[in-house]
Amino acid sequence: MRVKISYGAEMNEVPEEVDQLYTYVSGKVRYILRQSEQIEDLLAEEDMETALTLIDRMRLTLSAMDSRLSDIQAITEGYLIHQQGEENVHQRRPDLDSPGDRSIDKSGPKSTGD
Repeated sequence: MRVKISYGAEMNEVPEEVDQLYTYVSGKVRYILRQSEQIEDLLAEEDMETALTLIDRMRLTLSAMDSRLSDIQAITEGYLIHQQGEENVHQRRPDLDSPGDRSIDKSGPKSTGD
């Protein structure tokens, strides 16, 4: 069963976190290459039963890689959207008074005499 794990990280640490997540995918790519070579050898030897077992394992590995890549894609897209938003905020920030500069009437509603 696949579960989602979430944790917090500083915004400037997101690229490093994504890189660490991708290390998993990179390792699986190397594993897939070895599996592929083994499957080729088994097929050449006509060992179909063992080849089938490895093909099934390869499909599971590819599925795990796809799930991790999907997570990486979502995190990276969110990071880039945030980065673009930060740039827009800094470029278009309106000049506003700070909330401490405004006086607030706390006496409640005023009667209109009706």
